[in-house]
Amino acid sequence: INGFTVAVKIFPCEEYSSWKNESQIFTDASLKHDSVLRFLTAEDRGTGPRREYWLITAYHSRGNLKDYLSHHVLSWMDLQKMAGSLVSGVAHLHSDYTACGRPKIPIAHRDIKSTNVLVKNEQECVLCDFGIAIRLDPSLTVDDFANSGQVGTARYMAPEVLESRVNLEDLESFKQMDVYSMALVLWEMASRCEVVGEVKNYELPFGSKVQEQPCVDTMRDIVLHGRGRPEIPSSWLVHQGMRFLCDTITECWDHDPEARLTAHCVAERFNLMAQMDFTSVDTATTLSPYQSSFQPPLANRSVPQ
Repeated sequence: INGFTVAVKIFPCEEYSSWKNESQIFTDASLKHDSVLRFLTAEDRGTGPRREYWLITAYHSRGNLKDYLSHHVLSWMDLQKMAGSLVSGVAHLHSDYTACGRPKIPIAHRDIKSTNVLVKNEQECVLCDFGIAIRLDPSLTVDDFANSGQVGTARYMAPEVLESRVNLEDLESFKQMDVYSMALVLWEMASRCEVVGEVKNYELPFGSKVQEQPCVDTMRDIVLHGRGRPEIPSSWLVHQGMRFLCDTITECWDHDPEARLTAHCVAERFNLMAQMDFTSVDTATTLSPYQSSFQPPLANRSVPQ
């Protein structure tokens, strides 16, 4: 289209509701952001049983983040930029305002995972697939949110989702679920960064413990009952920047939803990281997983917002 390469996502007629939801989310002008997939138009094609529903968006040849990480090792700079762009996108979704300061309705993605993140270029990602996203409109009732059901991908579901104990009266609950899922994706990116030492083959979160498509019951046993999270080896924490990032990740996947950082707070931490010199490596550091002697300034520490 006018020299602009596009992608067409085609929904069969039985997936009309998903197409309708995603097209409605995309047509909200306040969704536009550098870290959100660029939407062009929605169309329905054909008639009867052959009817199809199209979403036409920007095309990104590097594919999704899962596939990209499978074949690429990231530098520390690449990790900062790519992870920062993902965080920026989630913070924008969750925000009550656009970057220009105009009021907007916050959006919960509800299915953040590495296959729903596209690689725009070597240092930028964009969020995609808003088929089960929900607008956190204060005018909606608890019943409206309850009827949206237990959704998402089991591997990335937060503990409270697995347990079906989401506080539907608090719209922040939906954002906290996204932050948990985002933390798993950040872990995936961190696992493929050259500063962690030996970079192992790419693996999904909990990859060695579960099947390729684990069910909710399996994830409930690991995450909810076993309090399991992806491993953060002590070797990752030798690099000060990675230690700071791992601290942030662990605060984002906290078992208690209210103890998790907000996406906005995580975005502030990434802005802080970008200003700091993490080129030096403290080889004397021998910390166990989840420990850190490096602390950001108090204003950027974990404070529920």
